[in-house]
Amino acid sequence: MRIRVRTFLSMNLRGVSMRGGHINSRNQTELFLQKVRRVLGQGLLLSAVAAGTAMLGGCTGLVSGASSSGNPPSPSTLVISNIQTATITTSSSQIVWATNVPANSSVDYGTTTAYGNSTPVDSTMVTSHQVTISGLAAGTTYYYQVNSSDSKGNNGHSGGNKLKTAGFSIAGTISPSTGGNGATVTLGGAASATTTADSSGNYTLAGLPNGTYMITPSHAGYTFTPSSQSMTLNGGNITGVNFTDNAAAVAPTITTQPANQTVTAGQTATFAVVAAGTAPLGYQWQKNGVNITGATSASYTTATTTTADSGSTFRVVVTNTAGTVTSSAATLTVNAAAVAPTITTQPANQTVTAGQTATFAVVAAGTAPLGYQWQKNGVNIAGATSASYTTATTTTADSGSTFRVVVTNTAGTVTSSAATLTVNAAAVAPTITTQPANQTVTAGQTATFAVVA
Repeated sequence: MRIRVRTFLSMNLRGVSMRGGHINSRNQTELFLQKVRRVLGQGLLLSAVAAGTAMLGGCTGLVSGASSSGNPPSPSTLVISNIQTATITTSSSQIVWATNVPANSSVDYGTTTAYGNSTPVDSTMVTSHQVTISGLAAGTTYYYQVNSSDSKGNNGHSGGNKLKTAGFSIAGTISPSTGGNGATVTLGGAASATTTADSSGNYTLAGLPNGTYMITPSHAGYTFTPSSQSMTLNGGNITGVNFTDNAAAVAPTITTQPANQTVTAGQTATFAVVAAGTAPLGYQWQKNGVNITGATSASYTTATTTTADSGSTFRVVVTNTAGTVTSSAATLTVNAAAVAPTITTQPANQTVTAGQTATFAVVAAGTAPLGYQWQKNGVNIAGATSASYTTATTTTADSGSTFRVVVTNTAGTVTSSAATLTVNAAAVAPTITTQPANQTVTAGQTATFAVVA
């Protein structure tokens, strides 16, 4: 049995499947051929075995043009190979490929796998093919399929290829390079891209289609002026999209917190803080959480305090362009003002007998603690530092000495009046130096006795 058709296509054509299919029975074979003839006319080679089974000969990209009888023949085929692109520009690209036999050339192309565009068929029969597709958009991906047919009507197709046209570029410099070096430049808008500036701060974003873009630099520790720029590509490159970098401000931190303060009523208290961070730093002191008018430096001195201020807390809020930090709170303790000492009972004069001791005492009032220093004849007595003083054993040489005390506290000093010490000589036991003598008298007379002691 011999059935001859001239062309084999490996794709579905209007509902007729012809890829390696098998047709069982002579009736099915005839029905299939009728469908093929309606689509292509005569032109599909089928090989049929004597048992009545017809089998499609060939495969994708292969074309058989020989008739067969009995077993399928060894067909001649059209093979497409070495598909490449060359000379890609912003609006065109050359497509080159090879065939094993001379054939014509055309290309289907488009921005999707459905293609949608085709070049005119170049009828020149060659084995090295070159077709230029033009009118393309810059920086855009295109899908394409190459097509060739030889003089015997064998057709070959090879799809699933893609290319990207050359795009335009946006370039600039970030300066100074301290912040520009290594900065990330991000592109948004008609397309997305990211690049890194070189050691001189230069950057280029390439391969871009026409459209409007937003260019934004970033680098940890730096800010940029402007923060971003909008540019529109319209058929050409753009240069000079420059930025200036600045070291980012460092938020303030407290390195030394304000300390608690204790004062006496009537005194002032000073609170201070040490802060670090990018200058200028701003300060605002608060008392019990409320801002103090005019208290805007690193230290704050209160007005004259009263005991009503005791227990108040003071803190400071430090700010700069990068942030704010609040110190810990320091507590103010205000003690009542000390009362200077006064003498309420002066030391009294003392009289003793030689060999005895004398004690002098004073009564003083004033804010405790009170300090005492006794003096003898205006000279401090070592160790005599209490409200009373007892002399050592006296002698008559001490007689006439004066004793006073100086009383002190934090508020002042007062000196008592002087008390005088009188020391009498000690008494001597009597002795008889001349005994009384015997006396003889006449009755009626008197007698006199005498003694010397």
